[in-house]
Amino acid sequence: MEIGEELIIGRLGQQPMHIADPSVDPQHATLRRTGENTYQIEDRDSQKGVQVFGFRVKRKTIKAETPLFLGTYKTSVRQLLQDAASIDLTEVWNRYEKEKRRWDRYTLWVNSIRMLSPVLTMLLTQWVGQNWVVSGAVLVGVMVVSMIAGEKVLAKKNLRMAELNAKMQAEYACPHCHKFIGFTPYSILKQNRYCPHCGVPLP
Repeated sequence: MEIGEELIIGRLGQQPMHIADPSVDPQHATLRRTGENTYQIEDRDSQKGVQVFGFRVKRKTIKAETPLFLGTYKTSVRQLLQDAASIDLTEVWNRYEKEKRRWDRYTLWVNSIRMLSPVLTMLLTQWVGQNWVVSGAVLVGVMVVSMIAGEKVLAKKNLRMAELNAKMQAEYACPHCHKFIGFTPYSILKQNRYCPHCGVPLP
């Protein structure tokens, strides 16, 4: 879609992504591209309106990834302009699984080091000698460092996994109804053949 170009959004609209939701009018809204990543959406006097950030709007400039509702149908400009045939759900799942495993291995590695801290303490104690004051300081130092490092890694992992899961829920969705199809490998979903929400065959 070029800057200045516009198209009609709806069940009988011109957008590449098919919409079958009954709350969406046949010609629900007009979408115009106004910049590199900005679009203007204008309600075409639809029955259930256009909502952005919880407010019904007549005309609003938004970004491609801004969530919006056409009636009760949640979508975004990025989804509306994406052809269902171009969505590779297998690739989406594989990327998610690869990133998740990477963080799981990283956490396992850090936890292994934390579990080895007593051994490291013993080795350091032998290296610095049998002075109880020095040994105690080494023990406390190793335990504090391992605890702080472990907590930071855990916090970093939790933040990254929250971002990863949010991205997954936006991308790992049925191309037809746009609903998240769950944290289930696509190879298993393909065995059932149909979207669990709308019943349309998965690509």
